[in-house]
Amino acid sequence: MLDRRNSESSALWFAGALVVVHVQAQDSDGRVGVWESVESRGDRLPLHVHHREDEHVVLLEGQITFWVGNEIHHLNPRQTLALPRGVPHAHRVTSQQARILTVATPAGFERLFTDVGVPALPRTTAPPRPDDATLEAAVGLLGVQIVGPPPE
Repeated sequence: MLDRRNSESSALWFAGALVVVHVQAQDSDGRVGVWESVESRGDRLPLHVHHREDEHVVLLEGQITFWVGNEIHHLNPRQTLALPRGVPHAHRVTSQQARILTVATPAGFERLFTDVGVPALPRTTAPPRPDDATLEAAVGLLGVQIVGPPPE
């Protein structure tokens, strides 16, 4: 689980995940955004394309399956994966829980969590996941296009 002792004010619920944004655009002169998320078994992202940033993920705990272009990657702890801009990708958590560190260059996409996320105060649970249309509109404002449902 995320160490929330030093991040109480920045822990957010977003689409069922607990997210802490560690580096925002204003912290890095727009160069990099960094966030950590804790997701549960079955959590998934739809197939989507980032048009503005490249992402790199580090799986800290758990197991996740990623679909990147025509490739499938089964990640275990301490493995990394590049998600280049312009290439459709999605993921699904296959372990009980997964903890993921994501680095995006340039920064900006982390605004999704800070603008739309709900503060994760102590002893709160995740609010309902936003419907697909709401999620699609929110990511669309940040240059991300949803191109399909999560792969099976």
